[in-house]
Amino acid sequence: MESEISDPLDRSSGSRFARVWSIGAGVLVLVTLPLWVTLPAWDVGYPRVSWLPWSPVAGVALVADSMALIVSLASLAAIAIGVQRRWLWWLVAAGLAASVLLDQHRLQPWAYQTILYGIVMGGLGWRSARPWIMAIAISVYFYSASGKIDFQFVHTVGNQMIHALAVPVGGVSDALATRLAFVLPISELLVALLLMLPLTRKLAGCGAIAMHVTLVAILGPWALDHSWGVLAWNILLAAQSWVLFVRPDVASINAPTAPSTAGPTVRPAGFRWAIAATVLFALLAPLGERFGYWDHWTSWALYSPHNSRAEIEIHQSAIDRLPPQAKPFLGEDADADRWHALDAEQWSLQWRLAPIYPQARYQLELALALAEQAELQRAIRVEVKGVSDRWSGKRKQSYLIGEEELRRAVGGFWL
Repeated sequence: MESEISDPLDRSSGSRFARVWSIGAGVLVLVTLPLWVTLPAWDVGYPRVSWLPWSPVAGVALVADSMALIVSLASLAAIAIGVQRRWLWWLVAAGLAASVLLDQHRLQPWAYQTILYGIVMGGLGWRSARPWIMAIAISVYFYSASGKIDFQFVHTVGNQMIHALAVPVGGVSDALATRLAFVLPISELLVALLLMLPLTRKLAGCGAIAMHVTLVAILGPWALDHSWGVLAWNILLAAQSWVLFVRPDVASINAPTAPSTAGPTVRPAGFRWAIAATVLFALLAPLGERFGYWDHWTSWALYSPHNSRAEIEIHQSAIDRLPPQAKPFLGEDADADRWHALDAEQWSLQWRLAPIYPQARYQLELALALAEQAELQRAIRVEVKGVSDRWSGKRKQSYLIGEEELRRAVGGFWL
């Protein structure tokens, strides 16, 4: 058995970090609330893609969603007002995990990060938790930067970002914007590497803050107009960098352990090893992202258009069977073949206030759920695009037509 005795960290830097993250996570849930609540009045026909082997009936889903959301938000609120109980973080992690099991769309990167933080801070005192929290935070920058050193990024999203940054100076040519786009991931990678070193950690923390402030300026409604969830997460990560890297409570970190009037909290050594193993897996699993063994968002492939995807098309004869809210997101019959592209990304942003989960596996299941819900049968076809090559941007592509082909394709995934 191994004993952890509460110390000043639990009342200083640890408490400060817990409050910052709990407030930020609560705000993120609220600005994406339609994603987390299944209410009849908010039913826009957007299919739920569960991770469970069965789909809960509407009443059960509503109760389960509501309970998971209440548990998560109530626990975050308690932490935010200063209630220092580690088990509240277990409730945060459990509530969010239950919500994600009910709908894969909810596995937003900030939700995944909060679940990991909840596991660490629920099981360890701040002195032990802080290195793991720092490792997770640094891994976000490292893998995010690695995913952007990519043909697709510099020619699309990175190019757009440089053009947005260059507006105050009169703009730049498209060719120059593409070349300058490499500066963005290289800068982020440099921040990640410098955060690993104690001597450069504060400087790198300031660099991370500057990076997130710049992203808010680029992605705000006055520029590229990304969702409020994206902006709120960048603000939260900037606040995290300040608390965790720039202004940590150094005196408390080096302070001797103080006795606790509540007595020691005794946990089995195996319990601590289980938490360490969980975090180590989360730190290493993104190495399999390019090979299809780990999802893009849980690998911190952020603003990275190299992700796999499934593009949905609906035949003109079946358009009337679609949910009314989906119809505005149908494109024109560009090829004069009576097939109309469905912009599921915009449907998601408009009605669920969150980006679509960027994974071919999920989007195939979404297409299948829509086909079953609207009884489309063979009036749906999907173009499946694999992960793009890092250097050429090329992808493997395949076409699926009808529910049966979609069902067989979905059955080919492990999860």
